[in-house]
Amino acid sequence: MDPESEVEAGEDPWRPRWWLFGVFAVIAAVHLAGGWDRTATIGLPLGLAATLVLVFVRRLPPWVTGDWNPKPWSRAWLRARRNRLTFALPFLALGVAAVVAGLADPPPHGVDVLYAVFVGACFAGLVAFVLARWARTVRTLRLLAGSRTALRADVLQLDPFDDVAPVCGTVTFPDGSRGSFTLRDCPVALAIAIERTGALCVTSPRPGKVLAGLVGSDEFARATLTAEHSAPAWNSRAAVTKHLRLRTLALVAVTLSGVALEITVAITGGALPWVLPVPVLIAVLATAHWRSRVATAVRLLAGGPWTAVAAATDGTRPAGWAYFPTGIRARFHLSQCPPAIAAELHGRRRLWIAGEPREGEVAVGLPDADAFAVAVFAVKAREHRRARGRRRRSPD
Repeated sequence: MDPESEVEAGEDPWRPRWWLFGVFAVIAAVHLAGGWDRTATIGLPLGLAATLVLVFVRRLPPWVTGDWNPKPWSRAWLRARRNRLTFALPFLALGVAAVVAGLADPPPHGVDVLYAVFVGACFAGLVAFVLARWARTVRTLRLLAGSRTALRADVLQLDPFDDVAPVCGTVTFPDGSRGSFTLRDCPVALAIAIERTGALCVTSPRPGKVLAGLVGSDEFARATLTAEHSAPAWNSRAAVTKHLRLRTLALVAVTLSGVALEITVAITGGALPWVLPVPVLIAVLATAHWRSRVATAVRLLAGGPWTAVAAATDGTRPAGWAYFPTGIRARFHLSQCPPAIAAELHGRRRLWIAGEPREGEVAVGLPDADAFAVAVFAVKAREHRRARGRRRRSPD
């Protein structure tokens, strides 16, 4: 499926698994630290070929690529993950004990101290990652087992629901104030039940990140409750600029720290200066990608004055059709659409675009509001041909 077809289907475009190149680079660097041998001559080309397959072949079993379903829609799924992580923790503890015993007898000296710190940091990071996932899973199960508060809710979305798009709507808090909600990875049955009953059962009736579901149901969704006249950080034009500054500082700090660490280990010599650049480079690239997400939003918001275009959904939010002032019809897909924009789209059948309407990524929002979203427009080639034909006939 090409990117244009994915936009028409309301799905996020598929991207290669670039992170697997980093895994291959780390393994190759660790092996080559001891010098080139016959194993490297045979294993590295085979490893590179396998990595290319894992990166660029789209449809592979999830147990091969690690692309497990990131949508915990039920408590049964969470219980299974809790059991898997609980089973893995004793083996991690044995690995940590083996590393500590190896470092204690005999204790490292000289440049071996740096190697010991590097190996210890790798094991500590793995243990911390598993413990964090285990603690978050246990906390989610405890919240789901507790009491829930029913809030009056109105879904700003038409049937049929899309199991990929977030479900947005308005909500009334217990004190009578109004706000909005956004359900991420919401099961279709749960979204339909919320629309029919007009109630949203949440673990906490206050603005913030909560869990939502029906009483007695095994399914749930992660929800974000927002008070009136405020917007989440990802959809706030005022907050996104502050996030860009913070992430720029983080990128500079990671880069300078990596260079300083490499200079330090280069003075001591050994094989570590040849191995360390790989994780440092991965950290810098990951931070740069983390920053680019906000930088893209800031660049799109600076595209120019707001332009209104006629738009409407075809019942599979957040996808729909829009008509540019030039007469071109474009298919669009909204990402993380705030309720205010969804209400404008469904109520007045229009979208406000920052700058001139064009194909590709654009920022959409409201001229007098702080909320915004990123939309992807796809225009078929025949639409361009029709627009050129209309421009040629216009002088006549």
